[in-house]
Amino acid sequence: MSDDKIPAVRVSGTGPAPVDNCRICYAAVQGRAAAWKRGDNRGVQNYNETIWQHPHQRATDRRGTT
Repeated sequence: MSDDKIPAVRVSGTGPAPVDNCRICYAAVQGRAAAWKRGDNRGVQNYNETIWQHPHQRATDRRGTT
């Protein structure tokens, strides 16, 4: 993993915690909740993997930020 990416935090029992203000995390959390509600354990796992594995940029990575 490069130094310019922040990983999602693994939370035992509930899956990874989403990163604030991340649209991918938000969508994955919504999908995970729906999968959980219908008893789709594989779907829950897939959404957890999405949250864990996609990159998150730090606020300081934005252009023009000092």
